[in-house]
Amino acid sequence: MLKSMVNVTYTWDKESISANGSEQVNLLIEWGHGAIRKRKGTLMPKTVGCDLQLRFIPESGVNLLKVDGARLSFSRSEDGEFMLVHCGDTRRGKYKQAILSFSIPSHSSGRHTIGMMEWSWRKTNQEKRTLIRTDQLYIHYTHHLGLLSIPSNSKVAKYIKLNETAPIVKKALRIYEKGEHERGAFLLTRQADGLLIQAARTGDMEYLEEAELLFSIRNKWNGTFGLFKACSSKDSTDKEISIEDVRFTEINI
Repeated sequence: MLKSMVNVTYTWDKESISANGSEQVNLLIEWGHGAIRKRKGTLMPKTVGCDLQLRFIPESGVNLLKVDGARLSFSRSEDGEFMLVHCGDTRRGKYKQAILSFSIPSHSSGRHTIGMMEWSWRKTNQEKRTLIRTDQLYIHYTHHLGLLSIPSNSKVAKYIKLNETAPIVKKALRIYEKGEHERGAFLLTRQADGLLIQAARTGDMEYLEEAELLFSIRNKWNGTFGLFKACSSKDSTDKEISIEDVRFTEINI
């Protein structure tokens, strides 16, 4: 196996899956280059590779269902022989994460291959792609009920839960823009309450921080969109006020 240039870790949400197969099993992938470093001042970390791509070549019956992660796109080859995940540029000391969800067919008990992971990129100012790493992906099949009842990996479960926030915020924003403030607030509150429950169960403060962020967004939008509604009701002849004036972007959030 070729292993260099990029550091990668793979973590399944379940240590073992049923030998009867699974309609969805999740894999957390974390990748980056060099030691993790905090950003200093306004200097951007040096780009070490452009257009990093993950090419997944599955075993028979294995299917990559979706990819959840920041600014990732996912495509299949026309013949279905491989799936391609576009991971963007790679910067020194910066690490990214993504969740890959698979459907996996039945198999005999034991450790078996799921597919091959091939990582490639382009060096800065170069057009030619270079294969920089290959990994064989395995998973453990079993009929043992004790192994199957082991809780999901907490790190993977947390990433999945926190990754739900961005699409929910976008959906709530569209609802607020339609003037349905109560429904938008309910959507944000429900997600925040779920995060608070997880924080209480696990003692993990990242859940609490995410919940507080959602409550802050809800309160800000209630005030802003409520003010817009009040102004519109007070003076319906004022044509200068537009919903664009109170629109929030992901950067504002």
